[in-house]
Amino acid sequence: LLGLVGVTSDPLSGREHVLLANLVESAWAAGEVLDLPTLLTRIVDPPVRKLGVIDVEQFFPRAERTELMLRFNGLLASPAFSAWGQGAPLDIESLLWTSEGRARAAVVYLAHLSDEERQMVVARVLGRLVTWMRSQSGSTKLRVLVYMDEVFGFVPPSAVPPAKGPILTLMKQARAFGVGV
Repeated sequence: LLGLVGVTSDPLSGREHVLLANLVESAWAAGEVLDLPTLLTRIVDPPVRKLGVIDVEQFFPRAERTELMLRFNGLLASPAFSAWGQGAPLDIESLLWTSEGRARAAVVYLAHLSDEERQMVVARVLGRLVTWMRSQSGSTKLRVLVYMDEVFGFVPPSAVPPAKGPILTLMKQARAFGVGV
């Protein structure tokens, strides 16, 4: 999400990343489904009072949190972004099989997207695939084959873009679940 609004934030020390991660973790721990509009309101008025041992106001002052929220709001209000909220839900089962159980090929075409959007799409699709994969029993038979062209841009040696985690997870664990990469 931060990449979509042009914010670079380190996962361990970046205020923006730490705040968003804590907001998401707090919602998930409470069993909440957190949508983007709710996340925006919580950026300005977080349900947590401390991040680590430091008070939220000291760690990330309200005025600066408001600036971050406004960047996200601009994204939500943009007609170009509205297309991301439309269409069929991202469901791995329906991507890979028909309702009759027949296998199908799913092609995710990214050439028309910006680099940030590509990272987001790859991270979301492969993240969902990893979640689906882990819900399966182990298998020595091939269930799914994932082919990705031009993968190097998603797994650079010294950076950690959003899609790198799910790609490396698939490369390390997928075979045990019958997923070829």
